[in-house]
Amino acid sequence: MASWQRTGQYVSGHAAVVLAAGLSSRLGRPKQWLQVDGESLLRRAARLASETDPDVLIVVTPQGPAFGSELSGLRAVQVENPAPALGIGSSLRLAAPHLGTARHVLVLVCDQPRLHAAHLRALLAAAASTPCHCAATLEGGVPGSPAVVPAVWFRGLPESGGDRGFGRRLRQTPGVALCISDASLRDIDDADDLRAALAAGWIDTPPQ
Repeated sequence: MASWQRTGQYVSGHAAVVLAAGLSSRLGRPKQWLQVDGESLLRRAARLASETDPDVLIVVTPQGPAFGSELSGLRAVQVENPAPALGIGSSLRLAAPHLGTARHVLVLVCDQPRLHAAHLRALLAAAASTPCHCAATLEGGVPGSPAVVPAVWFRGLPESGGDRGFGRRLRQTPGVALCISDASLRDIDDADDLRAALAAGWIDTPPQ
């Protein structure tokens, strides 16, 4: 289901893909609904991606009308993942048909409460200046999300991609631009991460 779909071909440029279909099994509650200043992590990630002015914004979510409602008012294509347990690879495959003629793809997740649009724009600028057209966030000494990759990477993704995204390919590609954010982009994956984020004031206190 799409909350917004532009007709015809997209203008050549960059697309943005928000990966938000995770089951949050380690956290024990849907991380999409955690909030920063009253805004859900799901909507916040989509909004930040939209601020980079992509040709198309694709948000991959679990199935359910509540997720689409959370994207109301954003120029986003919502793609529902019927099998999120298959991992990030399944969400990337679902996003691929919606990239249009975009040459580069900004890929981000929804569980980084300290992410800001300025970092996303810096990644896009860095990717444009490298022969491989790739840029990744350097966090903990490892390149990861958010990242900018060539749209051709979305072609022929394996059916059994599992939880693997583009991390390995980024690490193996020479010349990837590495960008360090001015804030910790630590993911909220489990209860310890949630407690740390709460203690730091990065997210709102969830209702009991």
